Amino acid sequence: MTSPRVLRTVRSLAAILALSGFGVGLPSGALAYEERVHQLIGERAFPVPGPAPSAAGQADLDELRVATWRAGAAHPDPGVRARFLARFPSEPSFDPWAWKQFLGLTAEARVVGLDVPPAPAPDGRTLLALSSRLPDEDRRNVERFAHAPDRHVLRDDKGLPLPLDPAQLDMGALTGLSSQAWAHYGLPRLAFSDSPDVLKTEPRRWAWPPTAKAFAPEMAQVHTDVALAAATSGTPGGRALGLVWLGAAHHYMEDVSNQIHTLQAVYPFFRDAKIESWKENLFSLWGLLRPRPGFEEIGLGIIKNHHLFLEDLWGARTADAVAGLPGGAGAQAGLAALARGDAEEERALDALRLDPAGPFARAIAEQVIDASSLEGAEVYLTARELARPRLSRARYVYQAATADAELRPSPDPAQLARFYELEAKGFGRAASAIRRHVLLYDQETARAARSEADRVAVRDAVLRRLVADRMDARDAEDSRLASWLAAKGITPR
Repeated sequence: MTSPRVLRTVRSLAAILALSGFGVGLPSGALAYEERVHQLIGERAFPVPGPAPSAAGQADLDELRVATWRAGAAHPDPGVRARFLARFPSEPSFDPWAWKQFLGLTAEARVVGLDVPPAPAPDGRTLLALSSRLPDEDRRNVERFAHAPDRHVLRDDKGLPLPLDPAQLDMGALTGLSSQAWAHYGLPRLAFSDSPDVLKTEPRRWAWPPTAKAFAPEMAQVHTDVALAAATSGTPGGRALGLVWLGAAHHYMEDVSNQIHTLQAVYPFFRDAKIESWKENLFSLWGLLRPRPGFEEIGLGIIKNHHLFLEDLWGARTADAVAGLPGGAGAQAGLAALARGDAEEERALDALRLDPAGPFARAIAEQVIDASSLEGAEVYLTARELARPRLSRARYVYQAATADAELRPSPDPAQLARFYELEAKGFGRAASAIRRHVLLYDQETARAARSEADRVAVRDAVLRRLVADRMDARDAEDSRLASWLAAKGITPR
């Protein structure tokens, strides 16, 4: 039986990892895949460019927003309709700010394809690939706060902002870049445990709290439904707008193809932080000789160091491979995997028998998470074996784009090969996921193109689903926030 002291200490690791998420205050390179890699996945996964669509303009954006309000106001389910109108009672009230709140995005963000028209692209593939960068670039999931009816940010008695949904805090901080982790992580469909023994032996099944939630599948589905609604609008730029939202949906699928975005923690980082904490206490005479960092600060630094290191290492090798440089030899398999896909993932997706008229994006993302989470711990642990030990020391800070300098002088060839192999598997899985996603999307838009009646039927169905799903999600967020505020004795201001 685990002692309470050990349990408390291991739970502190969860706080560290929740704060690290994407890395508090880290540059964009600390994300699951940096933006240039998201773009590369789209460019290499679709070898044949689609025709250039007509550019989307403000009229296309406005039509999509208004059509969504009308679908909610006339929803055939009386309960859904009443809940929608209680939040958005009139068409003018459903402005871009409210449209973002409805979709679960950061209301203050300037979202491409919602607030501002997307830039034109030479062909469909390029538009998809560029749009996969957008969820990072326009910060649509960062610092999602609760708001009063007059739209001011709700705060506690210390003046700190309150989260829209306290579940966000399971995976990241309230502010800073890690505050978007709730939307860019996905956890496997398992019963989680907070037992340290589980963390040691099966980290994909460990979570703190055991009710932890992450929402990449939901974000993939929301973006896909908006994409289908845009593509079936009948407006001149509707097809282009649909591809923009479709490419943005790929971002979330690609994130969870990166295995470290499907679990919270690995035990050796906790152990490293504990050892360094003891050393800091000893060398500082428990703070008498000099200030000392605490366990959580040390642990956060170790996680940040390795997160940056492994992402930079793979990004650098991938860039070398694209350029045909000798240093990219280890990543050539990753580029090949983008073209080939992942046969095992294809079979798993085949077995799902996904319906293009159903919520197929969520199902694809969940399947990817289940597979990726089996490898997440090994990716972190392999990177730990490749990195210089100083990345696990207190006070040491990894500097961006220095992965080669942080490799051990003679890295174990087997460990390095395994690291490249795991990263290539993530690439293959991402390629298979987004290709299947586009195939189903194309099938549904082709059905809509058969006749005007089919177009209207497809669009009505997807907007009704979007409204019903979002009302359920918003009500669940409100319920969690009310319980959280009550438990903490906070009166919002």
